[in-house]
Amino acid sequence: MSSSITSADQSNQKPLRPIDYSKTPLWKHVEVIRDSTDGGGNRDWVCRYCGYSTGSSYTRVRAHLLQLKNQGTKLCSKVNVDMLRQLKLEDSVAEERAKKMKEDSQKKADYITLPPGSDLVQPKKRKGNQSTLERAFNLKERDELDKEFARIFYSAALPFNLARNAHLINFCYKLSISNVAGYRPPSYNRLRTTLLAQESTHVDNLLKPIKDSWVKKGVSICSDGWTDASNNQVVNIMGASGKTAVFIDSADASGIKKDAGFIAQIFANAIDEIGVQKVVQIVTDNGSNFKAAGHIIEGRYPTVFWTPCVVHCVNLAFKSLCKPLENSAHYEECKWLIYLCDDINEIQKFVSRHEMVKALFEKYSEHQLLSIAETRFASHYICAQRLTLVKSVLDQLVIDPEWRNLFKSSTNPVDLKARKIRMLILDDSWWEKVEYFLEFMKPIYIMIRDGDKDEPMLHLIYDMWDNMIEEIKVIVFKKEGKDILVDSSSFYDAIQMVLEERWNKSNTPLHCLAHSLVPKYYSNAWLAEGRSVFPRVSPHQDAEVSVQRNLCFQRLFPDPNVLRSVCKEYGSFSSSLDFFSQAHVMASRELEEEPLRWWANYGSAAPHLQSLAFLLLSQPASSSCCERNWSFYGNIKTLKRNRLTSDRARDLVKVHNSLRLLARQDEAYKSGPSKYWDIGGDNFNVDADVSQLADLSIDDPELEGVVFYLGSRELEE
Repeated sequence: MSSSITSADQSNQKPLRPIDYSKTPLWKHVEVIRDSTDGGGNRDWVCRYCGYSTGSSYTRVRAHLLQLKNQGTKLCSKVNVDMLRQLKLEDSVAEERAKKMKEDSQKKADYITLPPGSDLVQPKKRKGNQSTLERAFNLKERDELDKEFARIFYSAALPFNLARNAHLINFCYKLSISNVAGYRPPSYNRLRTTLLAQESTHVDNLLKPIKDSWVKKGVSICSDGWTDASNNQVVNIMGASGKTAVFIDSADASGIKKDAGFIAQIFANAIDEIGVQKVVQIVTDNGSNFKAAGHIIEGRYPTVFWTPCVVHCVNLAFKSLCKPLENSAHYEECKWLIYLCDDINEIQKFVSRHEMVKALFEKYSEHQLLSIAETRFASHYICAQRLTLVKSVLDQLVIDPEWRNLFKSSTNPVDLKARKIRMLILDDSWWEKVEYFLEFMKPIYIMIRDGDKDEPMLHLIYDMWDNMIEEIKVIVFKKEGKDILVDSSSFYDAIQMVLEERWNKSNTPLHCLAHSLVPKYYSNAWLAEGRSVFPRVSPHQDAEVSVQRNLCFQRLFPDPNVLRSVCKEYGSFSSSLDFFSQAHVMASRELEEEPLRWWANYGSAAPHLQSLAFLLLSQPASSSCCERNWSFYGNIKTLKRNRLTSDRARDLVKVHNSLRLLARQDEAYKSGPSKYWDIGGDNFNVDADVSQLADLSIDDPELEGVVFYLGSRELEE
């Protein structure tokens, strides 16, 4: 309702209450005449633009100026589009500031615990007892429980991420609805003995459906060695099939010679426990003792193959290119990569280890230059990739006046190194080498990443090797400006020699047989994708594949009559004869249908091949699940727990691995308060794009991908 304000009224008014323009900025756009006698936050005011006058709270001032309808006030007729945009900006800034202040205050109230009797945010005291609402929800008791819960984290230095643990949340829920009065947690001894043994049996029962599927799908025994914090030697055994990797056993090898006989016996025990008819292959790295143990197993169990880890093999080729030995045939062509990788590591170390330089770097960048161990797969590639990501930041770093002030001396070794670092960072030709390195190494890096997955990959490896070498050739010849058909490249020849040497060491008959069972490799569409330089041939027309496939058939089917049936089935399948000549069956190959699904739909006409396909098309190509399992060991058997017995450590790792595996098969793992509860650090954003979690590490893409995006400091808590 409008009212007229006279000069007499103004002369008799009391001093105006102060206005906090940071919270209510639109008061500046009206002239406040006096505080209303109605009380509260009402004031009498006049619009500075249209002259409209009334008495109201800030809400109607805001509605008047921002053109908000149905708010019980007249809209300002003089506010144009540009003015309205500015007014809305001022209003939104104030709202964001108020929202942030409220959130900060709430965070302090929630997470900072002070001594008993004190509180950071003191609630306003009400007269009398608690309100009905407070009594109904036991707010005071809940607050005390929250603080006791928080003290568990603070006193034991537990990561805050543990609060999202699904089992912790479930425990609290069950406790809240239980009728157990005066519940006390289990004792130290019961936790490490009785309950641990019971949980081990419990997870065995939960994993039984997965292990039962091995009868049809088969399983690969993956193994690797490890040294714990107390320098004890451990050999790890995992069972991998489909997209799951189950902990089988671990053997304490401390004080024992880890020769082929010892390791072969560990493998034999695992095979006997699982059942030889279920075991397809043993996957290990290329260590001489593991390789010899694999051959012993092949002699003892003819249907079980030893397969070297493809990720380990490709990574050895990667390292051979980046750090060639002086007596190697490819040294002259690849020695420039030695200097390049050394330069990359030198920049990374100088920036991350020099305290003042690191502080200056962080002034310009939200990212961290991470230290990556040499044992990491493709570590040089990851470091180079990281440098290119922060190239503009490095440019700003070395031209900053503070950099010059830090390194003035011409004789100090650190200053001389800083001068070299500066020259490298500002050298465009050096960055061109880095970009070329990333370009031609990318196919190798992708091969490592794809082979590292806990997924069926055995049947894809043969084709992946060929594609990797072809892609590198195209990149190198394009860079050198040469015709791929008529010219030659000594640098590409060096790369090809290294890769083919590794392939010859890692290729097994099982790779060729699995390759032969993929329907799409017989389709016209796949054959047509081959370049004129790199023509593709079907597996049954490839001489190398055919020889190795027949060797597999002879080992897997020693009965001559069964072997003849298998060969007949393969002939019909590969040449599209009999049932496989039907139009809808042949068309299904062109659609690149998932191989296992294809064999389930159309494989009944070749029962032996169908059973074989179910086994081989479910197997991994690497032992990376063992690498990831070592991180569990490292978290469990630490320097503080160095007296943990090997048996108890084995049980803890088994339960830990199994609970994680089972949790990830639950839909609740991907949504709700426990979303992705077992990965990332305290600052991990569970609502971020999870497809980005695999951009740093090969050993543990999910965990270390978080490090890549958040920086190393986030994991220290």
